[in-house]
Amino acid sequence: MVFSGEKLDPAATRRLREFPHETPLMSCVVDPTGRWCFAGGRSRRVYVTGLDTGTTRSLEDHESWVVVATRWSTPGVPVKSPASELTPPPPPESRDLQVAATRSTASAQTPREKSLVVTGDLVGRLICWDTLGDWPVVRWSIETGHGTLRSVAISGDGRLVATGGGDGVVRLWSLADGKSIRELAGHTCPVFSTAFHPDGVHLLSGDRGEQKIRQWDYRAGREVREFDAKDLSNYKGGTDINYGGVRDLAFSLDGEIVFCCGRDSYARPGLVLQFDWETGQQVRKQVSTFTNSIFHHLVFHPQGFYLAAGVGAQTGEIWFWKPDADEKLASLKVSGPAYGMDLHPDGRHILVAQMGGPRTYGDQGTVGLYEMPPAG
Repeated sequence: MVFSGEKLDPAATRRLREFPHETPLMSCVVDPTGRWCFAGGRSRRVYVTGLDTGTTRSLEDHESWVVVATRWSTPGVPVKSPASELTPPPPPESRDLQVAATRSTASAQTPREKSLVVTGDLVGRLICWDTLGDWPVVRWSIETGHGTLRSVAISGDGRLVATGGGDGVVRLWSLADGKSIRELAGHTCPVFSTAFHPDGVHLLSGDRGEQKIRQWDYRAGREVREFDAKDLSNYKGGTDINYGGVRDLAFSLDGEIVFCCGRDSYARPGLVLQFDWETGQQVRKQVSTFTNSIFHHLVFHPQGFYLAAGVGAQTGEIWFWKPDADEKLASLKVSGPAYGMDLHPDGRHILVAQMGGPRTYGDQGTVGLYEMPPAG
């Protein structure tokens, strides 16, 4: 992430614009160059929106709903912040020429400079996109074998991709070429979240049914310990269905605190749990007042606060917290249920993937672009 260090004011966060989509959205990520938002949802398409022009085009290499996405780049890749006003897109003929030029020159890019986005669909297809050129191109595409894919994460050094899903297995892949590296077996129910620790040695994976977070030494291929996230249980008696689970995982910048999110029991507000990395003990439980909600995503900001985004009954909200305070910094209602969120590489803008439309579960989608202005 490229961030100027200018102190921001989360309480003054405002929506800059919205980009309508033809399908309900469940995931989004901003590519490392800051030029494009990749969004996916209830279709086989990945929708790529130019953040300067607002123009959205689709890529159709997936096999099912596109439900997860993440990014990685080498240090020093230039980052472009969204323009304050939309600029007219180039003529269609020019765009076609740009795409053709990108495909013909992608292999000639500097090997040491990389800007990658990884997207995954519900049936397990994982695609890596190269975003250094004038248009994203496929670097590799693999079948993960999870049955249902629920999570993807990239190691800090850019060597490995971790995936988790319905079979309870965590799988490691080479980010360079998508080749299988290792399997980590231990969960007895679907894996909903994965995250690499900043130490470059350990990986966490969170499940749905038992609310367990397992810590792995991924280089040795062995489990180290468990974190008990039972407060994320969300079992509804009579239906024999567990709506809970560790929906997302993140770390403080120094790696000393583990964050995970989900829901505070059945039909209650979304919440975030914190664990001390050294002891493995839960140290804080931050509960929202977002009624009957689930937090699906969270991300730690370089200025020491974190953001959590989630869904309620046809509603969506973003919450901002300091790790050491129960009282929120701020919260913000968004246009619809927020199933996906990403922090722009400039550290100042937020992208939120939402469902929308008149139906109960949505029949269209929106990507909202939000800005945290400088304090004062």
